[in-house]
Amino acid sequence: MKLSAVVACVAATLPALATVTDFEDVKLPAPTLTKDFHLECDLNPKLAMGEGPGGTLWNWISFTGGRWNATWGSGTIELGGHDYQYVLPELAAKLDTRYLLKTADETPAYIQIKTDGWRTGPPDVLQALNDPARADNVDPSLYKFRLYINMNTGDQRYNHVNTTMWVASGMRKGAKVIYDAYRIG
Repeated sequence: MKLSAVVACVAATLPALATVTDFEDVKLPAPTLTKDFHLECDLNPKLAMGEGPGGTLWNWISFTGGRWNATWGSGTIELGGHDYQYVLPELAAKLDTRYLLKTADETPAYIQIKTDGWRTGPPDVLQALNDPARADNVDPSLYKFRLYINMNTGDQRYNHVNTTMWVASGMRKGAKVIYDAYRIG
């Protein structure tokens, strides 16, 4: 049996796929964004890990602490988190971070944050961001620093973070990363 006959036979057994116009009258709710928390993280100097495939540079930046304030709590960032970066030849950076938040409660809760995102913009702006001394003077409107945020905890007081989604807009300010996170509703 020829390949074209096999393809025709398989196609005949598949249910018809819905086209885009089949559901145009369905009104889906649009997601909303609500500013939910602010985070400021202190950074150690970047450790350059070398070059990866395709001229990608790999960096490791560990965190020395920081603070956060949310509509649902506040506290500090524990020592030991990190940002693992893939920096492309045009200097755009793929960001992969892990934080551990400690709440300011009398008996603190611990909340893990994982972010994924990108820092993109003109090469001269991104070059300045890679230098902590120059990063202080870079206007955050000149580049995009966007994150998707996922949190989890075993503490029932903060159980809602396990099923909430956020996006954030950030900036690099010297040896700090600062971002505002928006809950997706």
